Amino acid sequence: MLQTLKYIILITLLTPWSALAQKEYAHEVMNVMCSDFFAGRGYVEDGADKGASYIISELKKHGISTFPGKKSYVQNYNFDVNTFPDSIVVKLDQNVLEAGADYILNPNSGSSIGEYAVVNVSPDNFREKIRDLKSNAKGKIAVFDHKNLKARDSIGMFKQLAVEVTRFCPTIWLEKNKLTYSVGRRQMKYAMVVVKAEVYKTCQSITLNIRNEFKENYPSKNVIGFIPGKRKRKYIVITGHYDHLGKMGQAIFPGANDNASGIAMLLSMGKYYTTHQPKYSIVLLFFSGEEAGLEGSKYFVKHPFFGLNKIRFLLNIDILGSAQDGITAVNGTVHKRHFKLLSKINEKYNYLPKVKKRGPTQNSDHYYFSQTGVPSFFVYSMGGVKNYHDIYDTAENTPLDNFNNVMQLYTRFLGKL
Repeated sequence: MLQTLKYIILITLLTPWSALAQKEYAHEVMNVMCSDFFAGRGYVEDGADKGASYIISELKKHGISTFPGKKSYVQNYNFDVNTFPDSIVVKLDQNVLEAGADYILNPNSGSSIGEYAVVNVSPDNFREKIRDLKSNAKGKIAVFDHKNLKARDSIGMFKQLAVEVTRFCPTIWLEKNKLTYSVGRRQMKYAMVVVKAEVYKTCQSITLNIRNEFKENYPSKNVIGFIPGKRKRKYIVITGHYDHLGKMGQAIFPGANDNASGIAMLLSMGKYYTTHQPKYSIVLLFFSGEEAGLEGSKYFVKHPFFGLNKIRFLLNIDILGSAQDGITAVNGTVHKRHFKLLSKINEKYNYLPKVKKRGPTQNSDHYYFSQTGVPSFFVYSMGGVKNYHDIYDTAENTPLDNFNNVMQLYTRFLGKL
């Protein structure tokens, strides 16, 4: 028994990177990036910038270099963003609501501070109520309740009306579905608060303390790492975004599934390729600004470090919290030969329950590369984790099911290209 234990320990020590250590490292990356210090990797408390610094430190630790001819891992650029740096108060009469759990803000909200008299707006009375608000909105807040609307288009138009009313006064939108936050790129005159319909209680007044800070030309950065391969003329590019939604007042959106999990995979693959020289050189692209409208990848495509025609294949990894039910490959219906290869490898080694194909989408960092003709997959996991753009997307809620199998599938797939 003692000899067996010694043998297991020896094999573990001699193995460059065991499967156990691989997943432990992925959890470590995710835990660090989702900690409060990183403030949700957004645009308050330098969250995104802290994320970039951490990634650079990991690249250096693993011996991953800057791109040839570049002295820095960083590509700087700017974009406008709306933020909420201070604690927020939303109070219905004397009932204080919890930020992130009971409500979110429309991310383009302006500042609204004070106690407001409630004006209830419904699909039945909106013309009369909005006419009155246009003539006198001082000290008032409009509460939009769409409970009698069923059609999605009708609800969408009613919600847009609530946005328009923020030109006159703050508004409350009662949301029947899940609260899903995002990044604001402009600022409205007043705030729009999206409140869970089930927590809203009829009240006479609503107190708000919401202060926005609109940041023009906010400085952001992409991070680029390079691993030399045996062949120099073509590159395999692996991408993922490290930014998330940051903070909305006191509420933090940690972004474990989206996309600290993907960054854990990029760094894990980078670490792997430093001891397993690839056929083609590997370029690791860590983008910021994805949640702000794919700003980082859009900027890189316009200002690439190399000719995009040199990309043999691009693999974009976004949302890898649990591959319990397998993965989906966006562009799988476009690049049929590549998808067939990915599927055959999975079938041969039985890595995942399913590898599903999907058509083109515009919802992640592969998009602008695809538009230039670069063969690309955007791969995301299926099953296990439902948290998305909310305060519950934490490291604790993100198990990384099948992480090692997904990584083996990716490395075998890229090795076959």
